[in-house]
Order: sequence, then C-alpha cells, then structure tokens
Amino acid sequence: MDTLAQATASAVDVNAAPTAATENADNAAERLSANCFFNALIRETGLGEWITESRPWIPDGIALPALRIALPAQGASLWLNASYRSLFGRHQFNTPIRYQDAQGHSRTINLALAAHVIASEPGIFPQAEPRQRHQFTERVQMSVRNMAQAIRARQDDFPRLFGKAIDFAEAEQALLCGHSIHPTPKSREPFTDTDAETYAPEFGNTFTLQWLAIHAARLEGKSGCSELTAADFARKVWASENMQDPVPDTHVPVPMHPWQWQRLRQYPDIARLIEAGDIIELGQGCKPWRATSSLRAIHAGHSPYMLKFSLSLRLTNSLRTLLPHEMARGLEIPQVRSTPIGREFADRYPAFSVLAEPAFLMLRDAQGEALSESMVLFRENPFRETAADNCCLLATLTQDHPFGGMARAAQLVARYGERRQLDTASACAEWFEAFMDAVLEPLLIAQADYGLLYGAHQQNLIIRFENELPRAGYFRDCQGSGYSQLGAELLKPHLPNLGSGTENVIDDVMANRLFAYYLIVNSCFGLISALAAAGVSTESHLLSLLRARLEKLQAGPRRDRSCLNYLLEADELWAKGNFHCAIIGLNETTTEDPLAIYHRMPNPLKHVIQPQARIAS
Repeated sequence: MDTLAQATASAVDVNAAPTAATENADNAAERLSANCFFNALIRETGLGEWITESRPWIPDGIALPALRIALPAQGASLWLNASYRSLFGRHQFNTPIRYQDAQGHSRTINLALAAHVIASEPGIFPQAEPRQRHQFTERVQMSVRNMAQAIRARQDDFPRLFGKAIDFAEAEQALLCGHSIHPTPKSREPFTDTDAETYAPEFGNTFTLQWLAIHAARLEGKSGCSELTAADFARKVWASENMQDPVPDTHVPVPMHPWQWQRLRQYPDIARLIEAGDIIELGQGCKPWRATSSLRAIHAGHSPYMLKFSLSLRLTNSLRTLLPHEMARGLEIPQVRSTPIGREFADRYPAFSVLAEPAFLMLRDAQGEALSESMVLFRENPFRETAADNCCLLATLTQDHPFGGMARAAQLVARYGERRQLDTASACAEWFEAFMDAVLEPLLIAQADYGLLYGAHQQNLIIRFENELPRAGYFRDCQGSGYSQLGAELLKPHLPNLGSGTENVIDDVMANRLFAYYLIVNSCFGLISALAAAGVSTESHLLSLLRARLEKLQAGPRRDRSCLNYLLEADELWAKGNFHCAIIGLNETTTEDPLAIYHRMPNPLKHVIQPQARIAS
C-alpha cells in the first residue's frame, strides 16, 4: 500500500453526513487552512514549482497558473490552483488539492491527506522524527476541524465582522482563521470542543472569572509601580466586579481563569491549601469577560486592567504558560516610560501607546514554591466603555473572508474611497499612508532613535480608526519587548538594572532580524498582501510607498540606521519558520536560540518589481 493509500485507510471522517451550512464551513476551513499550510511550507523550504504554461502531464482539474510540489521519495506530486500570486509568499490557493502518483494518475485529496504525504517525505525537514511527523499530521487535521467549528458558529456574524463598525472586543473575537502563514493555525491542546466554545475568542462568547481569597503569605507577586503593590492591582479588578463576598484582612482577592482553576484545583498541594483555609473559593464573578485573540488574555469593559493567565495549553507553536522573565519585561515598561527617553518618544508620537503590564501574582504551594501555572498578569486597558469603539487588531483586518469576500481592511478602504469619491487605488494609498503614520513610523523610530524593540506582529497591534482611517496605534504583549544596544546605552543611566532578569537586551544583529520580521514581514507585508489580493491596490504600489517611507526615515537624523539599512539593502530578510516549529513540535518560547527557528526569504524591498495581478478564476 502506498503512502496515500495508507493515509486514506486510517483517516478519520470528520465531515460525515454534512448539512449545507456544515459543508460550507468545512469547505471554507479546508481552503483557508490549505492557504496557511502551503504558504508556510513553500516560503520556508523553497519547494514548489509554478506552472504557467500548458503541459500534457498537468492533472485534470488543475487550471493555470498552478503550483506543483514534488515528492521525489514517493514518486508523486501535489498540485494546487492559484488565484493570486504574492511577492511576499502569501499566495491565494483554491481547493481541492490534487495528488498525482508516479504513473500520472491523479485524484482529489483533502488537506489532512496532503499533510500526511508531505510529512512522509523524508527530505522535507529531515530532522523531524516519525513520532513528531505523526503528531504534526494529527494537529493539521484537528486545526482544520477547529476552524470549521468556529466558522459554523459565527457565519451569521460575517457581514458585521467584515464590513460594519465593531469595537475592540468584537474585533478580538473576530479572528477566525489564525496565523495566515502557519500549518496548524487553529491547533489547541488539550481543549475540548466545549472548552473552546466557552473560552476561545472566535466563538464570541463571554464567561465570568473564578475568584479566590488567598492568604497573602501564599502569594508571590511584583509590581512595576512604586505606589501600588501587585495585590493592589488585584483589589482594583475585584472592586470593578462589584462582588459582595467578604474577604478576610489576611487574604487577597485573586482572579483566576475558570479553565486554569479547574486544573489547579486537582493538585494535592492546592487541595491542602483549601483545606487549611489559605485559599477560599469565593465563586464566580458578577460581570462578563471575553477572551482576546490570544485566548489566555481576557478583556472586560468595566475593568481597569486586562488579565493574562498562564494556561497549560499548546496553541500553535507554544505552550502558553507564563515565565518569570517574561513577566518582568512588563514591569519595565512603566519605568521606561517615566525616563526622559520614554517621555521624549511619547511626546513625538502621542497617538501611539505601549500597553504596560505593571504587575503579576501567582500562588505558592504548600512548600513555598511559586507555581507558574497559577500566574495572572495585569495589563493596562484603554479600551473601556466607548473608548473601545472603532478599534481593531491588525490580524482581524487582514484575515481572509471565509466565504470569499473582501478582507476587513479592504472593505474599509472601499468605504473610504466611496465617502471621499476617490478611485480605489488612490483611496488605498491614502489609507496605507495613514497606517504608516499611526503605526509603522512610531515603531520604527522607537527602534532607530531610542533602541526600544517591540515585537509588533499582527496580533500585537491594535489600531483605532476615525471613520475608516487609522489614527492611533497600540502595541500589546510585553513578552515581545526588548532593547537594542542603543536602548541599553540610553536607558541604563536612568534604569541601571535594565534587562536584569528579563533576557531582553539583544545584540544588534538579532535585534534587527527579529524586529524586522514582526513589524515588516509579518505585519506590513501581511497587510499589503490582504489589500492587494482584494483588488484595491497592487503589492508593488504599496511596497513602493513602504520603501519611500523607510528611505525618508533612513535619511533623517537617526541614532541607529542599522535596521533601516537592513530592510532597504539586504538581499534577504529573516522570517520565522512556523512550519519548522510545528513539524518538530518545538516550544518556541523556550528555545535557547530564537534565530534557530528562522529562515531567509528574498527581500522584496530591495527591488520593488511590477505588480502581480489577480488571476482570473
């Protein structure tokens, strides 16, 4: 039995007897997942031959242009139809996928089977072990299933989520597809379907917090604010909940994620602390909270702080437990903001904010050891009440519409053009310039003039809109913050312990590669691809606007031009290898060398080329 036959024989049928709605959701999830999967594969490996001219050996059902992926060890190949080719590698493929065997016979297969034959090819990521390859194919299949589950649940909301005014919480819960260049964008372990429907953001639901009263001696915490303790932050959230339960003077009210507490409560040490009265279960909170796009961070309009929890989940590349050095990074942000350097940056870009994470708390077990699985982090929340209106994270703006409509960013551009009576190309150019004003330039100047590094990927960037135009930007998730050598030089006279215990003062080569990946490759290239694929502009035109902005900044009185030089002059840029991480099962957050999971890709900024038009279907 050949590789495909073996996989077919053992495949689980997750789509038996579909209803019409289920079939639509399943087809959408299959297509979107295939785009994420194959864009990650071909960008990281260089696999894939574009076929643009008719050949007698092209399988039935394949139109040109098409992508052929050779599987030499199996004497076979995979074929995909393309509706859009991207300069950045975020192509648009149409399903179904065709499998062609050594005799030239072909058949339609789904992504789960395609992932199996890819993982069975020994030359593709040869370091991956058989066990890892098997786990990888299971995660691909479950990611498709999870995405279909969310699409079915939210499909009636699509007109609003993609085309109407939404607020911060709605935008956070509108990210249905996940990372656009990742083989398992919706993998989540060990969440059950019920867990996902209750706690995962894409289902649009709310839940209440689990509140505990914990003896102060059983808590470990830190605050980055001299006037407030970590316990004070918890009390502020408690007060916003309007809970009536009395809390003993010796105890601190502490919020827990319900899923987190269900697991912690099973620990024998925790049971002993409950029995001893060191932990008192106060019950469920009174007000609703919503998961944000990262799932473990949650938001409520009534609370002065968002909360981020340590959850024993594997989502995409990482186990989502919080680490002490990551928490310490958030404590530095308010201190950095209070320095002359921080104040100068804020004065230059008052419409751009970095959301501090000024405190965290976690339990000590019966032996006095801190339990990282119990950690809760407090994050500033500017998105309260009406201040949450017209705010949207970048990933929601750029995600593909499951049923083939325009991405939200492109719909904003189209509405802006209609209101201003502009052609779509002109409207898109003005919109993109506004994005660079509000989001891109502040982050680039933070790096180039102050040595402040913010890992601004699509899920870490939030944009506030006035009408349809970007007018303010926010960076969140201080786990991805750091300082270049320039930053250390400027800040250490004011903060002599900068970087102590945080592991985030970075040498310039690594700093430039990581910073440029997140802000330019992930965020800017992702946005440009989404706009161009929708037909409101071309990649080359928007790329030329991006290059012009980079050149303008490079020509200014910069303290550090090294990153701008890298972006404009390097033949290749470094990009994160999500396929690599997924197929070997790597926990991205604990790898010793972050660049070990990166790969090189051609730098489209080095030579801005002519536009690649949308291909007629």
